[in-house]
Amino acid sequence: MQRVIHNIIVILGLVTAGCQAQNVSTGGVNIDVNVADFAAGIDNADNALVLDVRADAEFVSGHLNGAIQIDFYRDDFQETLSKLNMSRPVFVYCRSGNRSGKAAKQMKALGFKEVYNLEGGIGEWARRGQPVAK
Repeated sequence: MQRVIHNIIVILGLVTAGCQAQNVSTGGVNIDVNVADFAAGIDNADNALVLDVRADAEFVSGHLNGAIQIDFYRDDFQETLSKLNMSRPVFVYCRSGNRSGKAAKQMKALGFKEVYNLEGGIGEWARRGQPVAK
């Protein structure tokens, strides 16, 4: 019950912060979130997947703890996405939010239930003092 209340508070916070949720015909959601909400979502979502869509060299230079990496520019990017568990909440990011925003739209079209895109990417994440693993 406490988890349900917490989730409702997070969702209300996202709505009042001006984030835009878009419903998908499959029932999925794609939301652009700021650093604070992204961090809170990762910490509070059950079975969350943190997905880095930057290139290999970018990932090696620093990434979010526990992130997996799938390069957005790989020829098999969409095929690789389709092999992930679509019912898990996915927190996706890149350098600036551009590639991850495009990836989030692809994931939404594939039928992912929850996709959260980090506004400003890892650059904004680091500027806000959040940890980056190497």
